Amino acid sequence: MTTFEIRSPDGRTRRTGELAGGGTLTERPADEPGLLQYDVTVGAAGGPVTLRWTWPAETAVTLWRATQGSRRELPTDWGAHRDIRSVRSAPVAALVDNSDRSLLTISLSASVRGCDFAVGVNEETAEQLVELTVTDVEGGSFTLRVDTRRQHFADALRGVTGEWTAELGDRIAAVPPVAREAMYSTWYSDHQHVSAESVERHARAGAAYGCAAVIVDDGWQTDDTRRGYAYCGDWEPTSQTFPDMTEHVRRVHELGLRYVLWIAPPLIGVYSKAWDRLQHRILGFADADVTAVLDPRYPEVREHLLECAIRPVRDWGIDGLKIDFIDSWAWDSPPPAPDADCESVDEGVELLLQAITDELKRLRPDVLIEFRQDYVNPRLWQFGTFLRAGDCALDPVENRVRTVDCRLLAGDRAVHSDMLLWPASASVENVAQQFINALFSTPQVSMELDALSPEHEQVVRYWLGFMRDHADVLLDGLLLPSRPDARYTQVRAVGESETVVAVFTNPVVSVTESCTVVVNGGADRRIYVGGADGGPVDLVVSDCSGREVHRATTTPAGVWVVDVPVGGMARIVRN
Repeated sequence: MTTFEIRSPDGRTRRTGELAGGGTLTERPADEPGLLQYDVTVGAAGGPVTLRWTWPAETAVTLWRATQGSRRELPTDWGAHRDIRSVRSAPVAALVDNSDRSLLTISLSASVRGCDFAVGVNEETAEQLVELTVTDVEGGSFTLRVDTRRQHFADALRGVTGEWTAELGDRIAAVPPVAREAMYSTWYSDHQHVSAESVERHARAGAAYGCAAVIVDDGWQTDDTRRGYAYCGDWEPTSQTFPDMTEHVRRVHELGLRYVLWIAPPLIGVYSKAWDRLQHRILGFADADVTAVLDPRYPEVREHLLECAIRPVRDWGIDGLKIDFIDSWAWDSPPPAPDADCESVDEGVELLLQAITDELKRLRPDVLIEFRQDYVNPRLWQFGTFLRAGDCALDPVENRVRTVDCRLLAGDRAVHSDMLLWPASASVENVAQQFINALFSTPQVSMELDALSPEHEQVVRYWLGFMRDHADVLLDGLLLPSRPDARYTQVRAVGESETVVAVFTNPVVSVTESCTVVVNGGADRRIYVGGADGGPVDLVVSDCSGREVHRATTTPAGVWVVDVPVGGMARIVRN
């Protein structure tokens, strides 16, 4: 048993940690008080190692985790365990108080492929118990990073992603500029009833709205439209709805759009042509007895999937892949694989993804690769170019939570919203809310754009234009979300020349910058502005369609109440 010390910046709070399972631990010289790093080498046997300590956090109100959904609680230690894999979640957590300060942010380096990660309330001591068991690590060593500095939790998480960025270096995939432009997705509009005709119709309409790419989702590879995967595994277009894939892709390109194609490499159905050849190379069944998960530890599986992944780019001329269901490879207790050429499933997945990206980039250097939440592990930065929020159809609040969560952990990856969807009967304000809640991400849209009402069309064009025109601050500005325990009541992005603040359930806004755009994502027209006194300001208020409804120059004093239509915005500029 090896011990080490965790301490606060002022040294008043100290706890002794334990390293169990063999190996060595060495503390690095501290860059500044409260930022602690420990280099850990696993034992010669390569077995699991466990790091364990307690920490007081009396004012914590939530534990921010890489994959948490809508649950924002302080978990108990016995309910906090998360199985982190290179294809699912990430080894990081932050205890946050009600002033958005991080009390304790813990992370492991990107060399960790697999671990059990737990931070939770210990009922016996009324402290937080931290217990991290590392089971799979590249190169036999990793770094534990503990940040006890009181800072905004987003800044603490930026410190973590900065360390991952430095560690991975030039292994990180370059992000093509087009990955930060709005895209059209066929999933909610077509589901598995997609066809070459419908894709071209959507692409034509999407181009007219400024979309840069069309993402063709599930359905292109099968005539079976029952939402199952019993026929997948060959990844060839169905002749009925996609009779000439190359010519079809060419027609989409003529419209000025990139073409991204959905594929789910882990899945193989019993009715696929490849089933007879690969049925003995599976981890097990995922859908009754008709859909299985291929075992990437075998070279013949990787060779098959490599060909399936590069064929669309090489032979049909597409521009990228939406690689889905890779968290299916986070398989508990995989079966023995005596003929495999790697020890762990995660290692096999990375060998496959590396082969795919290497070959795709050789064919098309600016290839687009979409991953979906919860594929947020920094190890996947080596392969993906943009990350989409997990499915949350018609739920603007969840889209807000998921896109912000992704942004906080994505480094320089482009982050996309889940596909925006609304009923034809929606009010114009409700349509605007779909965009406002996805404001700090790149939007994906999945509506019949050529069938929108004139009122909806105006709203959509306005917000797509706003997100495009302000992308420098919305996507690249300093992101400062508030109250993660309450699903982000307000989100602020600070750029070089302006600040954009989206208010949701907290309508009190502090305006200290020279130019601030306040977007009303709440349900009340009243926005309470503080910090604007001290001189005249120009105010321009617009409604949800971008129509100006008020303009004035005024000299506010104290708290200033501004009437902003729901789904609209106020632009405040100091003279």
